[in-house]
Amino acid sequence: MTRPLRVLIAEDRPTDAELMIWELRHAGFAPESRVVDNEDDFAAALHPDWEVILSDFTMPGFSAYRALALLQQSGLEIPFIIVSGSIGEETAVASMKLGATDYLLKDRLARLGPAVEHALQTGKLRRERKTAEAALRDSEERFRQMAETIADVFWMTDVAKNEMLYVSPAYEKIWGRTCLDLYASPRNWLDAIHPDDRAGVLEAALSKQVQGTYDEEYRIVRQDGSIRWIRDRAFPVTNAAGKVHRVVGVARDITPRKQAEERLREQAAMLDHAHDAIVVRDIHTRKVTFWNKGAERLYGWKAEEAAGQDIGELIFADAAGPDRITQALLEDGEWRGEVNHITRASRQLVVSCHATLVRDSCGVPRSALVIYFDITEQKDLERRFLRAQRMESIGTLASGIAHDLNNILSPIMMSAPLLRGDMPQEMRDEIVDTIEMSAERGAQIVKQVLTFGRGLEGEKVPLPVETLIKEIIKISFETFPRSITLSTSIEPDLPRVLGDATQIHQILLNLCVNARDAMPAGGKLRLRASTIDVDPGYASMLPDARPGRFVLVQVSDTGSGIPAEILERIFDPFFTTKGIGHGTGLGLSTVLGIVKSHDGFLHVNSLPGEGTTFHVYLPVASDEDAAPAAPSLDLPPSGQGELVLVVDDEPRIAAAARLILERHGYRVVSACDGTEAVAAIARDSVGISAMLTDLMMPVMDGMALIRAVRRITPALPVLASSGLGEKTQLAELKALGVGTVLTKPYSADSLLRALHALLHPASP
Repeated sequence: MTRPLRVLIAEDRPTDAELMIWELRHAGFAPESRVVDNEDDFAAALHPDWEVILSDFTMPGFSAYRALALLQQSGLEIPFIIVSGSIGEETAVASMKLGATDYLLKDRLARLGPAVEHALQTGKLRRERKTAEAALRDSEERFRQMAETIADVFWMTDVAKNEMLYVSPAYEKIWGRTCLDLYASPRNWLDAIHPDDRAGVLEAALSKQVQGTYDEEYRIVRQDGSIRWIRDRAFPVTNAAGKVHRVVGVARDITPRKQAEERLREQAAMLDHAHDAIVVRDIHTRKVTFWNKGAERLYGWKAEEAAGQDIGELIFADAAGPDRITQALLEDGEWRGEVNHITRASRQLVVSCHATLVRDSCGVPRSALVIYFDITEQKDLERRFLRAQRMESIGTLASGIAHDLNNILSPIMMSAPLLRGDMPQEMRDEIVDTIEMSAERGAQIVKQVLTFGRGLEGEKVPLPVETLIKEIIKISFETFPRSITLSTSIEPDLPRVLGDATQIHQILLNLCVNARDAMPAGGKLRLRASTIDVDPGYASMLPDARPGRFVLVQVSDTGSGIPAEILERIFDPFFTTKGIGHGTGLGLSTVLGIVKSHDGFLHVNSLPGEGTTFHVYLPVASDEDAAPAAPSLDLPPSGQGELVLVVDDEPRIAAAARLILERHGYRVVSACDGTEAVAAIARDSVGISAMLTDLMMPVMDGMALIRAVRRITPALPVLASSGLGEKTQLAELKALGVGTVLTKPYSADSLLRALHALLHPASP
């Protein structure tokens, strides 16, 4: 196969040019040629596309020397071969020195093909070498620029000669010594190392020359006596024989990092002396990275045991708790609140948590610094304190409650005997309505007393403030002197607040009782509720206030007012202006504590002789908080012949439940205590569809009965009822699969709906 060849020919004899072209074809080339015979045409024809130039030595007004000079001036790298009729050896040598690639005589054109092939190969190698040299020069320049501008020190030594080949200028800045000193003797590098670190560095350097790279951290002593920390990494370079003959390395000043580590160690030592538990965890993986002595004391896990553990699985009662805190940290950078934790010994704790987001040098969230403070005992004392204060409030209202209960019982006692006689149906219905209304009124008062007295605080849920105010007004109307006029003003469509109904009741009751006491001769008590948006400017004018949307509840009286000199002290615990035996002074401090626990705030306006107004700000519940379902208005559902076991030690209650259930399509079997109920279930465990049991009974109470039933027939639906509600009891019932507890006294409607929902959980 022929090979294309682009050739420029400088020849004044056309026949000689044709002979050259013929020889090239004979040698296997397919020449694409141009023939010129003067300097101007040659100069114009020069172009990078030519692969080889063939030139006669002598032409009229032109010569090979001149052609070669023009080629060199152009900067083109094209092989140049002289073809002459007669040329002496000295002339040929001189031509080669001037840059000609080869020369040959015209009577020996048979050498033209090999000469061109050789010239092409030589030209290719020359071009490749120049390209490599240019790349090497470029690399060396880039390395030099990088080495001389970067803060690290680049260095290279000759192992055999034990001399420094190169060190970058950063050496002078970091070491405080000149590069010339180091070139004079590499020993100067070692002499600058701190005496305590020198032997270890030298041993590592010598061993790694044979075994591989080394990475050491050591101190140097500058000529001014200051000490810097260095991280030095070195890499051996081998020759063609595989023997190490160079060592290259990079040294970096790590003094700031070492100083920061030292500060961290000092801070860690200080944190270990802190009483609080201080924990650092990764913001993304939740893994513990720091665990102080306070955390060891509080949770029982040693630092080495806690390190690397998932914080949620390690101490949180709710394993998803850290994720909620993380979300708040990423949004706000900080989080405060109370969380439930579990120790290594399975002890339950309530801790106050303050978490702060920690970012790296680039601003990327990296970890969370969290301080935990055990408030378990404090929360227990608060619960006892709130219950004691509630009992004080009930004591204050006791005479009014007794009076109201007497008024409720009177129409029942007077009307019930009349039902035994003959009377028109219309009169009988009226008497039944009177008894039913009186009983419901009495049940509501008992429920209020239990709620306040026993302190059945629940979880914070969306609450309608309007309903809470109406309940307090009802209690106040039934217990306060008739000389006090009560009124309300409630904004339509008032949003709900997220709170604990019992504690908000306590806020309103305490403020109303204080208002009553401020009006011994009578007056006006008014409760108002509205929505308010607190902006930063308004919040800055009120203590403890913050911006946001709130429900504002105002309790106003027309009483004696509060003197200015004691206005700032009214929220102090045990501060009271009442006489001995008329109050402990805990009412307003309780109000303040509850409001703060609901993330709200309050303030008071008062003028002596003109009355007082308390302003309570409670945060509006967010859209994410689910509103309670509205009560159903449908008729109570009837049964389909299901057999229900009714267990109650009060025969009248059991009889009433039997009548209601049988009248609505159920079959009923009764038991007077737990042992009788267990026997009934053992006899007919398959036929009984559900069980309604009282919780407080002699011999075997309801809790023991339910536990026994679960062993006999685990899937039996159970409905419980009780006149009292204990928080721990409710939790145990839930664990036993009892989700509904009817509070005595309950209505027929409540009983039928609860039983239907129990037997048909998928029904609406």
